[in-house]
Amino acid sequence: MMILLCVLLYILLPSTVFILFLLDLPFFGVLDTINYLFSIFSYFFILNHILITTKLPWLQRWIPYDKIVKFHVISGTFIITAIYSHGAYKILIGKYIDLLTWILLGLFTILYLLSILWIEAPGVRRFRSFLLKRLHKEHLASYDKLKLLHGYLFVLLAIGAFLHIREAGVIDGSFTFNRLVPLIYPILVIGLFLYSKFRKVFLPKLVLTSSEQYQGTTILTFTEIQPGNRITYRSGQFGYLRWVGKDTTKEEHPFSFLSSPSAGHVSLAIKDLGDYTQGIKDIPLGSIAKINGGFGNFIPDYTKGKVCLIGSGIGIVPILSLLQDLKEHQSQQKILCFLAVNSREELLIEDILQRISNEFENLSLNIQIFEEDHILFSRNYFEQKISTPLDYNYYLCSSPGVRGILMEAFSEMGIQSRQIHFEAFSF
Repeated sequence: MMILLCVLLYILLPSTVFILFLLDLPFFGVLDTINYLFSIFSYFFILNHILITTKLPWLQRWIPYDKIVKFHVISGTFIITAIYSHGAYKILIGKYIDLLTWILLGLFTILYLLSILWIEAPGVRRFRSFLLKRLHKEHLASYDKLKLLHGYLFVLLAIGAFLHIREAGVIDGSFTFNRLVPLIYPILVIGLFLYSKFRKVFLPKLVLTSSEQYQGTTILTFTEIQPGNRITYRSGQFGYLRWVGKDTTKEEHPFSFLSSPSAGHVSLAIKDLGDYTQGIKDIPLGSIAKINGGFGNFIPDYTKGKVCLIGSGIGIVPILSLLQDLKEHQSQQKILCFLAVNSREELLIEDILQRISNEFENLSLNIQIFEEDHILFSRNYFEQKISTPLDYNYYLCSSPGVRGILMEAFSEMGIQSRQIHFEAFSF
């Protein structure tokens, strides 16, 4: 579904508008064709950038952000090339550049520089280092503020791009498709963007009832203020946590659910990895929060054969949620589970794990604690533990480094990439 939607949004839709626009022209040259292609495709790419990052659970099921993030960067590179080429072409042919065009070029330049400061994207790492060396740290906004500004500037860019193509006559042709689609599509995208912001007002409020520390990890447990007004998520998914109130930060961050939907509470496990997460343990009990979720497709399909769950470090959290949810999925297929942590305390819910392991005959639970057994994931390890590795679908959640080791080991074992599923939290 994701591939089909991407082909529709990024290729078929702009291609149709581009071809019909050319058919309405009395004549056009090669350079004109390239220029029109750049302008029309960049217009739709800008709108698609907004659409795929809209935080709506149902939309993310079709276009999961973690799956498309690399394409997001590639299409962003195309927009950069297209917009500057479009501007350079106008200057070279001596065409008058109006105020709106200058505003768009300036706005996009600011947006591009902000995005470089916000994230370390491929292809701009050296330029980013160059900029950061010449800026004092106190002059830089926080990651979250840069991210928020990046999103809203993209909306302004989309509005400006619409006005620009309208002025250029792209939506004034003889074809009904070209008159309607470039007009309706931005209304739809901006409408969904605004709706994603508006719906957060009505998310159920949760009260923090427990905060427990486990060797650098904090487990937050919430209960609903209004029974019946529940957050909807599935085991293996994540949600965006935002605190409500003057004394707590209002920044929104994604965290995996530790609890299962059938539990009478909502739990998140958060590793102390940065300024925001280190402050989580100091949030007082009774604080009010909202969780926007659930997002992500880290959900095994137990109907399609044997399942192997693998988690390491803080990546065991969605696996623990899935294990607790097994009572809702009485799978007749065998389920293998491998958990790897540095210390026993990092297992978080070891007593519950033991009970789950005893209750489900089809579950084979393997726990590796490095401080005690000094065992690391490797090809030899899995070949010894999995008798028929080609029969399983694998669900991995770990750091990028461990995931790379696992992918290499599975490739050497003959496991196909289509059998391997993981969620890559990025941006």
